[in-house]
This record gives sequence, C-alpha cells and structure tokens, in this order.
Amino acid sequence: MTLSSSSLSSWYNRVLELARKGWGDTHPNPMVGALLVEDGEIVAEGFHCATGKAHAEVEALNALGRAPHPGASLVISLEPCSTHGKTPPCTEAILKSGIQSVYVACEDPNPQHAGQGLDILREHGLHVQVGDPDVRAQATRLNFIFNHNMQTGRPLIALKLAESANGKLANEAGTPSRVTESDARADMMQWRRLFPSICVGSGTVLSDDPSLTARLPDDTWCPLRLVVDSTLSTLAAGVSDRALYTDKYAGKTRIITTDHGLAQKDRVARARELGITILQAESCPRGRVSPLCFPEVLTHLGVNSVYCEGGARMAESLYEEGLADYLFRYRSPREFLGPHALPSPIPKKLRLRDPLEVQLGPDHLTHGFL
Repeated sequence: MTLSSSSLSSWYNRVLELARKGWGDTHPNPMVGALLVEDGEIVAEGFHCATGKAHAEVEALNALGRAPHPGASLVISLEPCSTHGKTPPCTEAILKSGIQSVYVACEDPNPQHAGQGLDILREHGLHVQVGDPDVRAQATRLNFIFNHNMQTGRPLIALKLAESANGKLANEAGTPSRVTESDARADMMQWRRLFPSICVGSGTVLSDDPSLTARLPDDTWCPLRLVVDSTLSTLAAGVSDRALYTDKYAGKTRIITTDHGLAQKDRVARARELGITILQAESCPRGRVSPLCFPEVLTHLGVNSVYCEGGARMAESLYEEGLADYLFRYRSPREFLGPHALPSPIPKKLRLRDPLEVQLGPDHLTHGFL
C-alpha cells in the first residue's frame, strides 16, 4: 500500500511524537518512533525507550501481536539499523514480518551505515521512501546529540547562557540574579532532562548552591553532575556543605580538579568524608582546569554529551578553545545596568548554524550549532 502525502505527513508527525517519549533515556542511542499502518489506520505503535531495550520497529511489531496484514506499511523516524549491537538488526525483523512498504523520516547519520539499512530492504523487494526535506530536517534535529557523536566521534559540548537584553549574565559578578521567567526556566529543565551530564564551575556552586536536577511536573531527575573546581574551593573550610555534595543524588556528583586541588589535603579529605569522587585533569598555564581535557573526561565517564550551565569563565574558555559545539542562548527583556554587571562571554552578534527560535513568555531562546 502506498500512503498519500497527507497521510504520510500525519504519520511522520506521530512517529516523531513517539520518538520523543524516549527523551533523555536512550543515550547513547537515538530516539526513534515507529508505527504500523493497515488500510490507512494506525494499528500499532512503538518507540525506543532505553538503551539495551527493543528498538522502535520491534516494539511496534510486538505491540501488534500478530502478523501484519498484506499491504501493511511501517513508518519510522530513523533508518532501521542493519548491524548487530545489543539487539539484532531491525532490518531482519522488518523482513521477517512480511511488510512490503517502509517510510523513513531520515537516514542513519553514521557515515559508515547511512543508507545501508534502506538498501537491504530495497534489495529484498520492499518499497522504501525517505521523507521530504522538511521531515528529514525535523527528524535529524531531534537526535542532534547522537548525530554529532556519529559524525565526529566526540561527545557534544553544549553551553547554556541566560542573558539580559543588554548582554549581561548578572547584575553583579558572584551574586545570583534572576534573568528569565518561569516559562524559560521550565524549558531549561526539559533540556537538563535530555542531557546525560551537566556541568558548572566552582563559582556557580559557591554563589548559587544549585541542585542541577531536572525538576519536571511529574518527576525529578538527576543527570551526572560535574563541578569544575581547580583548587577544590567548594570544599574549603568555612564553606557550608553544598547541595550537590549532600543531597540524595550526591553519588552522581563528580569534581574535576588539578594537581593544585589535590595538594589541598584537607579539602580532599572532606570530599572523601562526603563520598564525592574527584577526577584529576590537566591544568592550563593559569592553573585552572584545562578546557582541552573536557572531551577526554566525558569519554572516560561514558557520557556522550554535557550541558554546561554555569560559569562565565568556563563558557568563555570552552568557546575560545573551539570546544563548544552547541549554544542555548536565553534572552530576557530586562536589563542589568549596574556598574559591576557581568558581561556575557559570547559575542552578541554571533551567528549560529541552523538556529531554532522559541518564544517563552517574555523571554526568547535561540539555540543552534556553533
């Protein structure tokens, strides 16, 4: 059965909705949705819920609970895998099912595999069709972290900045300032939920005492929390225990420091008492943690991306070294006009690649590739 253009548009929208159900749970795999159509009606749906679990195509076939009718079509948000991993290739499951038409929103981003799954299906006589440019763009952008990993072999490093209309991060350095309103802050929580790790500098920990959790309407979720602290200042005598080191998620906190920090034996001992893991990294000429170590540290920790949320200095270092891959830039209509207002480290007129624009109440988000 060949689906009409209007039906396909609706089905593609639905498989992308299904794919998003795996938001933040599928790393290092992509988010994928699939559905089965018989006689113009959806009869089964599935999505990839977590790494190691069945892929979306198999979930949809299992949900059907029987053999698809002759002429049934499969609609998928991403090209089916064609190689063995933690699960068998989905191309095998599709061929065994007897389905004769497959509609794919976008191709596999891995240069070594791109098109291979589609070729296998076509070689076995199946009708295979890829989405139009708009559909491909939407499906591709959904998995921008996975795509970056496949195409570069590196973890994706994202910066998040919340700026005033005149390009300031705070009314005074070292003092928390409310920049954005509730809609923007809720949006930030959704992005925290997507990334497997989040990172801040020691200054943010000292001034804000953040929790760095994703506080959602129906759940609170904690990513791996990284603190860049070259001298272990957040563990110094006189500094009260920070939430990152004492809450119920403390086991998910790591401090990245240098040999200067490790030389502070009392601070190292305090970390040990709190049960906080310290990771040693190289220092730059100024004695700080070298931003060049970030990809290696993330790879060592087994995470494919990080959401860097706090610290003008850290953002500046990552940006200047060319290590930042993606930018979330929230802009508030308010202005910080104090004489000691903290300027953003990112140029105001910076142009992002493939930017997306979102209005969030009075605030505005622009996000895209650096």
